[in-house]
Amino acid sequence: MDDFLVIDAVRKSFGAQRVLDDVSLSIREGEIFSLLGPSGCGKTTLLRLLAGFDTPDAGRIHLAGKDLTALPPERRPVNTVFQNYALFPHLSVRDNLAFGPRLAGRPRQEVREAVDRMLALVRLEAQADQRPAQLSGGQKQRAALARALINRPRLLLLDEPLAALDLKLRQHLLVELAALHREVGTTFLYVTHDQTEAMSLSHRIAVLNEGRVEQVDTPERLYQQPTSAFVAAFIGDTNLVVGQVETGGVRLAGGLLVPMPANTSRNVGSTVRLSVRPEHARLEASEAPTPWRVAETVYGGAFTRYWIEGEGQRWQTQQAGPPLFPRGAAVRLKLDPTALCLLPEVAP
Repeated sequence: MDDFLVIDAVRKSFGAQRVLDDVSLSIREGEIFSLLGPSGCGKTTLLRLLAGFDTPDAGRIHLAGKDLTALPPERRPVNTVFQNYALFPHLSVRDNLAFGPRLAGRPRQEVREAVDRMLALVRLEAQADQRPAQLSGGQKQRAALARALINRPRLLLLDEPLAALDLKLRQHLLVELAALHREVGTTFLYVTHDQTEAMSLSHRIAVLNEGRVEQVDTPERLYQQPTSAFVAAFIGDTNLVVGQVETGGVRLAGGLLVPMPANTSRNVGSTVRLSVRPEHARLEASEAPTPWRVAETVYGGAFTRYWIEGEGQRWQTQQAGPPLFPRGAAVRLKLDPTALCLLPEVAP
């Protein structure tokens, strides 16, 4: 259901600084939902309110129809996986996993079976009797996930759980995390400032900026149809360009005329802003006079990034394959008219 977790007009301030400003979200049962934004946007504060470590100044939090707003952490069907994993260093992996069920008074045989099941699920059977100091970073992360999931929470909060790992291991564990979610079906709320993590893992994402929700959408729509310049620039790379609406389209600075994006309209003469992703801006060699010159080239293996300059502008473009244009080369800029995104109007 869409209203499994409801965050209703939540506010939170620390002193004179308002960290969350009327945040409202509805999260579906069983989905992976990410809170994404730069440092200081309020995402970790919101996670702490959901976990019960802090109390909102205003607003309510409901889970499966139950008001959690004033409940202490131990009375919430919510568990948290922290960035530092917070495993007990003096206990084995097996005893770390068993700690919660034992504390809850579950029968000994039931605890043993639950621990064995979770060890198998996260593929840590061989490390069951090892202590956290003997584990790799990836094994610690899987142990922390298993310890949180063994208590069968309705909601699992993940506070940047991959931030301390290297790139290759993060990529590998994202795949494992998605597979684990398919196995257990628990609702995941994932907090991160890493766009790639959120985009590759989430069913939906809320982009936060200065304590407010900028946009909630699927990864695909956030990338292809951002509703603000902030979202367009934060989700991947983009060119934010300003133009004037004419009868035949939008005239960009430098004289380039592009069609008006489909299913949109603006009055002739109005000033608009477009988001153009680098892969939708292509370069062609030009022997005819052109204002565009290649300023920088970065080879990325499967693709090459170019920065071009002309008419007082600087564009970023991306094309498959090795570099074709050296620095200083004269080029023509061609835009894919089907991939232009019209953002809210800017003042003339």
